Amino acid sequence: MIQFVGIDISKDTFDFYFEQAGRAMQWQLQQTEADYETFIKLIGPNRCCVMEATGNYHLKLVNYLHRHDIEVVVENPLKIKRYGQMKLQRAKTDKVDARLIFDYGSQILIHSRQPWRPTSEEIHQLKQYDTLTRQLSKQMTALSNTYHAMQHLEGLDDEIARILEDTIHGIKKTIDELDGKMLELVKASYHESFDLITSVPGVGPKTAVMLLCLTDGFRRFDDVRKFVSYIGMSPRTYESGSSIKGKGHITKIGNGRMRSLLYLCSWTAKSCNPQCKALYEKLEKKGKPEKVMKVAIAHKLLRQVFGIMKRGEPFCVDIA
Repeated sequence: MIQFVGIDISKDTFDFYFEQAGRAMQWQLQQTEADYETFIKLIGPNRCCVMEATGNYHLKLVNYLHRHDIEVVVENPLKIKRYGQMKLQRAKTDKVDARLIFDYGSQILIHSRQPWRPTSEEIHQLKQYDTLTRQLSKQMTALSNTYHAMQHLEGLDDEIARILEDTIHGIKKTIDELDGKMLELVKASYHESFDLITSVPGVGPKTAVMLLCLTDGFRRFDDVRKFVSYIGMSPRTYESGSSIKGKGHITKIGNGRMRSLLYLCSWTAKSCNPQCKALYEKLEKKGKPEKVMKVAIAHKLLRQVFGIMKRGEPFCVDIA
């Protein structure tokens, strides 16, 4: 029977907890290959290592374990947080978290789990481009807001204005270069898939690149509903009994840039995509708010994209 190991990852160290012959075993090691080797010797065979997705800090250990044929499960941190709340856990330390992750694996993942698998080299590179692009976009927005606010000052220093303008322009130029690199990489490695996706009216190159990046070339998701949930576009209903009737909205738990791109696509699709146009007109007659209609169109676009990828044929109005 598989035995679980709970691992709590930090920038420089990782704590882990497992049980052996009824005894609790807990250590802290460094994020080095020498300590990774020690870790494998300590836990022994027939183990499943469970950890949270912690930005990039867990990737070195995950890849090392995968290369040594050790099963690894990387879980959404929110799941483990909710599990800890269910158990009324009050303390929070690295040791406590490692024990909690072990308990989560032993109680929850023992029934069903999805082992971690590495993405392709091209997707790994695309994700690096995307990460940097998102960070630069945040910086550009912050600087643009600062510049806009400072323009209302009396006697704004010319040198300050020049520095802000040059910095914003430089960041925008870098973002454009990164978008270009991503497009080149996708056309070189996934040109057939790229052409299929962009055959859907309303879906542009940037959206196609992001879809390929997040779905690992459409190998990661076999159902459009799973992807909708992953990017945070699934509906959330909030009501209870007769007194609580909350306003429904999308969950927004997931990749915000993907949601933004799809929302922008919906503006174009409502005019050039026949099915999306019909959907928009139908919802408009019902008096639905603009945002609701745009989200519905974004859902429709995703279903069309997954449909053509499944068939392997370009967009066709008759079967969209």
